[in-house]
Amino acid sequence: MKPARIVANLVGLMLFVQVILGGSAVFGYIDVLYHLVWGVVTFGVLIIATVYAAMELGSKSTLFRTGVAAIADYVVQIILGFVALGTNSGVVIIVHLTNAFVLGVLVTYLISFADSAEKASAHMLSQTQTVR
Repeated sequence: MKPARIVANLVGLMLFVQVILGGSAVFGYIDVLYHLVWGVVTFGVLIIATVYAAMELGSKSTLFRTGVAAIADYVVQIILGFVALGTNSGVVIIVHLTNAFVLGVLVTYLISFADSAEKASAHMLSQTQTVR
């Protein structure tokens, strides 16, 4: 498995945990600090996944572009999260939660493109080995 695929799948898992931690913080089961710290770590892994995409497939690849879109949406998500913390507004919390689902869709695309890119490169490799 290529690093971009491994890290993209890791981002998906981490984002799922992030949503669980956020929901748990809203309902008072855990301290919001866990959600914040895990969010920083998840953001870092998303950046690493995007860098791997650029290294493996180039900056014109769909995988890289999806990673950049996910990073931009994550920045919006961070801003919404801090506004929600500061105002404790139910509307902002709902927008933050809704944007988390948008981010989840972007990361799902990231995983899908990483999987299809690896399959395509494996297929091309087998084609070149057959030609020899």
